[in-house]
Amino acid sequence: MRLSIAAKINFFLLFIFSMVLVFSAAYQAVRERDLILTLIKEQSREQTEAYFDGLNMLMLTGKMEARDTLRSKFMDHAHVEDARIVRGAAVNKQYGPGRETEAPKDRFDALALAGKGSLEVVHDDMHSRLVVTRPLLAKKDFRGTDCTSCHQVPENTVLGAVRFDYSLDTLFTRVEQNILTSALSLTTIFGLGLLLTLWVIRTWIVRPLNQLTRSIEEATDHHDFGKRLEGDEGDEIGRVALAYNQMLDSVERQLGKRADAQSEQDEANRSESSRP
Repeated sequence: MRLSIAAKINFFLLFIFSMVLVFSAAYQAVRERDLILTLIKEQSREQTEAYFDGLNMLMLTGKMEARDTLRSKFMDHAHVEDARIVRGAAVNKQYGPGRETEAPKDRFDALALAGKGSLEVVHDDMHSRLVVTRPLLAKKDFRGTDCTSCHQVPENTVLGAVRFDYSLDTLFTRVEQNILTSALSLTTIFGLGLLLTLWVIRTWIVRPLNQLTRSIEEATDHHDFGKRLEGDEGDEIGRVALAYNQMLDSVERQLGKRADAQSEQDEANRSESSRP
């Protein structure tokens, strides 16, 4: 398949742009997702501490029955899908099993009650969420509170855990929209740049080359060596045109010399034939 110079250059530029667009979109997606997760994780640390502080205040003031109100306040925060306290065996033994929402439900709750916190992104089909758990240990001095004064357990016993589930669907959808908008903007800019490149190639490269080709064809077909091309020594095409003009000058000189020599030969032949 024969392609013009403009087509080859445009194809090469299109290939480069496609690769740049794919890699930049992928890099932007990874960076924005990492940024979102970083911000959510920082927010989760603050909220787990705030949840425990609020629960601790209710416990110290004897208002633990109002802990559902505390939970609902955290549930109203943006992107919070679930917020609850998971009760450990030591607390259940001392105060009873508590509410249904405070019982362990999955492996994250089980790990938290074993003293291992979690900070993990979970994908359920089309749904994505960040699960954050933080074990609550009995300390003699935890943020100014002696946990062992209310809970008759050895120090560092797991009393329970704070559990937050954050929905990432809206945030990830926003990332995809940003990437799509960026890709469309880059495509528009590249399209305009491609049109400008095509115009430059046709004006500065293709048109002079076509003129040179027509001149060579006319000189070859009609033996007309008098046409000259306009050339600028500032670029390669211009130097080719000047070299072509010089070649035509050389050809014309050679033809002129041959014509003069032929005339002299004809004159000499006529002189010899006229002698008696």
